[in-house]
Amino acid sequence: MNTQSVINGSTFVELLKLGYKNLLAHLQIINDLNVFPVPDGDTGTNMKLTYSNGLKTISDDDASVGKIADEFARGMLFGARGNSGVLLSQYFRGFADAIANVVEISVQDFAFAMVGAYKNAYHACADVAEGTILTVARESIEAAKYCITGKENYLDFFTKVVLEMRKSLDNTPNLLPVLKENGVVDSGGKGLLTIFEGYLSFFTGKELEDVDDTEVEESNPMDKIDYSAFNENSELEFGYCTEFLLQLLNSKINVSEFDINSFIAWMQSHGESLVCFQTGTIVKVHIHTKTPYVVIEYAQRFGEFVAFKMENMALQHNNVIKEENKKRGERKKIAIITVAQGDGIIESFKGLRTDLVLNGGTTMNTSVAELIDAFNYVNADDIFLLPNEANMIKTAHQAADLYKDSVVHVIETKNIQEGFAALNNFFDEDLSPKEVEDCLLEGVQGMIPLTIFKSGKEANVDGEVAPKGSYVEAIDHKLIGYQEDIIEATLEAFSKIEDIEDKSFAFVFFGQALSEELANEIMEVLNRDYPQVEIGLIPGKQDIYDLLIGIY
Repeated sequence: MNTQSVINGSTFVELLKLGYKNLLAHLQIINDLNVFPVPDGDTGTNMKLTYSNGLKTISDDDASVGKIADEFARGMLFGARGNSGVLLSQYFRGFADAIANVVEISVQDFAFAMVGAYKNAYHACADVAEGTILTVARESIEAAKYCITGKENYLDFFTKVVLEMRKSLDNTPNLLPVLKENGVVDSGGKGLLTIFEGYLSFFTGKELEDVDDTEVEESNPMDKIDYSAFNENSELEFGYCTEFLLQLLNSKINVSEFDINSFIAWMQSHGESLVCFQTGTIVKVHIHTKTPYVVIEYAQRFGEFVAFKMENMALQHNNVIKEENKKRGERKKIAIITVAQGDGIIESFKGLRTDLVLNGGTTMNTSVAELIDAFNYVNADDIFLLPNEANMIKTAHQAADLYKDSVVHVIETKNIQEGFAALNNFFDEDLSPKEVEDCLLEGVQGMIPLTIFKSGKEANVDGEVAPKGSYVEAIDHKLIGYQEDIIEATLEAFSKIEDIEDKSFAFVFFGQALSEELANEIMEVLNRDYPQVEIGLIPGKQDIYDLLIGIY
């Protein structure tokens, strides 16, 4: 047991690294707590990527605690991904600000900094919801700080903090109904608890689980971090986005006995953001992995590839910027940046009035640093950013606040449908910035975003349990129904739209899991039952969602 009551910079760095190590060990548990039943659980992943970016910016392990905390927080701000990453970065920004001039940190100073941390995170959140990471951060230190008398050591202090975090986390379902409906606690709060349990392990001597992760490395100065390239000095951080179509072969296995569920279970243990399904004797796989050779070797036990694509994810999102960075044009008055995932959706967005489409979204949220790279690239007085993902709105605002060379307007589009509708309403090149903003926002008004997807786990839908593998219907992330058949699910979803008889237009992006024949069959049924609605069908080629529909 370690009972010291003051820690220096090198010990502080060790705490930060242990917090990260514990976060890695519990990453899948945190991701699995996401309540939306599609394979996009990313709270833990976003916290991991945000936190690791902070570790990489620490230039000197022997510096003062205040300097280390400042560098750590700055790295997190620029590396923040998703809502959970942004809130975590703002938490540690507040922590750093509270101890700016501290050389060695006492228990009392640490407690004071934790108060500043949660207050800054609350301040950064325009729509505070209790029952989240914010609640766990606030309640734990507010309960623990009253036990400080000036004679505590860190072992006693962190033991108390962790105890209070667990109590607060266990209570989150009572504060946020969606958590109680799904029988889970808040994933962001679980992530924060996991980090602090890592800190506590330093003083208890508890051995943490070792997890192979190339992001655990010696700290580097901020000015050595290249946010927009992957060169001979880079290290693999995000792995490879690996996609393939596998033809099952009787020469290797008995195809009729192939077990897709066992195949999926193996893949899940060797990567993240898995999308895997079987159509006849073809298996489609999308996976983020750092060991693609292992995935390839395993897949070839069952058949051979008929299509294959692999991309380094450090390059994937901003490859347009990387390839054309030196071609940055003259300063323009207005530029529009949008984020999208799916080759067909991206091409559709490029056909509208956009200056840059970033490849990102549900399975891989774009970071603050990537957005700032995009702002630099488009080079405009006023930049309009459409994130098209609810989990990226806080990231978008954080990037906009940090960028000083342009006025960045965040149009808070929460999904692809809203982004597509907004851009379709923008035609006039000579509008003022205020008129452009009004035009984009007006395009979203009255559009109903309907989503149909195959559930990756059991889902609670109005008190009923939608089985894993059923087709779930959602309007703006609110689950409204489910069916075993996608055509029946689509018809049911349309029937539940208020005033559907008054709607006149819809666009439908269909994903990779659907054949063109099935998509056309869905269209025929919709045209039959809703003849007053003009429907446009677009091959979106998105991974996660089978149908993304916008209805006016």
